[in-house]
Amino acid sequence: GVAVHLVKCSGNGLQLSDVDKVNIRLYNHTETIIALKNLKAAYIKKLVTVRGTVVKVSTVKPLVLALEFKCMKCATVIRRVFSDGKFSPPVSCIIQGCKGRTFTPLRSTAKLIDFQKIRIQELSSAENREEGRVPRTIECELIEDLVDCCIPGEVVTVAGIVKVLNNHMDVGGGKSKSRNQGLYYLYLEAISVRNSKAHVVSENSDASSTDILATGSFSFETFTDKDLKFITEYNSEHGADVFRQILHSFCPSIYGHELVKAGITLALFGAVQKHSMDQNKVPIRGDIHVIIVGDPGLGKSQLLKAAASVSPRGIYVCGNTTTNAGLTVAVVKDSMTNDYAFEAGAMVLADRGLCCIDEFDKMSAEYQSLLEAMEQQCVSVAKAGLVASLSARTSVLAAANPVGGHYDRGKTVNENLKMNAALLSRFDLVFILLDQPDLFLDKRVSDHIMACVRTSSGGTAKILLEFESA
Repeated sequence: GVAVHLVKCSGNGLQLSDVDKVNIRLYNHTETIIALKNLKAAYIKKLVTVRGTVVKVSTVKPLVLALEFKCMKCATVIRRVFSDGKFSPPVSCIIQGCKGRTFTPLRSTAKLIDFQKIRIQELSSAENREEGRVPRTIECELIEDLVDCCIPGEVVTVAGIVKVLNNHMDVGGGKSKSRNQGLYYLYLEAISVRNSKAHVVSENSDASSTDILATGSFSFETFTDKDLKFITEYNSEHGADVFRQILHSFCPSIYGHELVKAGITLALFGAVQKHSMDQNKVPIRGDIHVIIVGDPGLGKSQLLKAAASVSPRGIYVCGNTTTNAGLTVAVVKDSMTNDYAFEAGAMVLADRGLCCIDEFDKMSAEYQSLLEAMEQQCVSVAKAGLVASLSARTSVLAAANPVGGHYDRGKTVNENLKMNAALLSRFDLVFILLDQPDLFLDKRVSDHIMACVRTSSGGTAKILLEFESA
């Protein structure tokens, strides 16, 4: 890293004396990568690597590392160094015979660095998901070139040193103290930040080296040799029948619905974002939005949960327990700095992934917030003096029940759902599932369910994999 930096400096006509400081960052440090649920007191003062989704990013502020104070009695200048950012002015003068206790800070002598705090949350993948437990989070402190390297909704890999901070704050000159003065909470002092979901940069390009030197963060996203070998062997084995094999492998516990599964599979793969040919170059989304409307008991929720678990970045929410801020973005106040910051919602957390919304018909007041996120692929917010636009490049997979419980063929889709026409137009694929009496089909479905139950309980029954022709 230092050699590359020196080469870049010499190429741009800069001298070595112009470089004040070179920060050494760790890259691809996966030996000590641990899950957030295992990050406890045993890892204090140890180097660890964690991976999670950025849910909160504070503003960048200057942090004072050292400051000089002037005694008001004898004019002696005292230099104080603040460790871990704890501001501690001198109590008494260091000169013998001077009992001065009043000091004036000399702000022009302050040594400052950029400082930012982020909060990461454990990934909501199938391996880390635990029912009935709040997702774990941890605060990370970024300094100097690491600030502004990520935004809410991005997946990052942070390497840093685990430290503790006292949860106790003095009130009234230390006379009144909190009862929880013995409690501490863990945080990470970041050494490097690797952005896993940013734009892919070639390792041999000049932009890659420049980005690393300028920001200290890395954004490489590559396949492993094992992945490439599996893709090659799978393609050579199945040939032109690859899509059918993928289709049959998706949610095998649900019998039939091949056309619906095909639409969900295409939404999982998505497409490439394009721009219009005019002068403004308005982006045209490449993500596919799918809604499934039908009678109860046809496996709509199972399809949504299967898609969320298969997607590398899938978020599953239920419409009747979701608010507007929970879907898009919330503005929260930091208790320590009293500053407002963004906290990502479901659409922002699912950036470059899949957002599954069940019970879509139960959402009444949250319709308007999805119009911009689904078409423009971003969420604009203007709250508490903060005006910003966050990326929400995600495919929306929704499931809804018609009004009255069963779909009425004599009415349109809008009338069955009582949904705004503008929101329904955002969906590219609309599937209508009807529960029609069919003796042969009902027998096949019941046999398939019984075979799945017997197999999962340790039996040797063979699941029927015969599918209806499309």
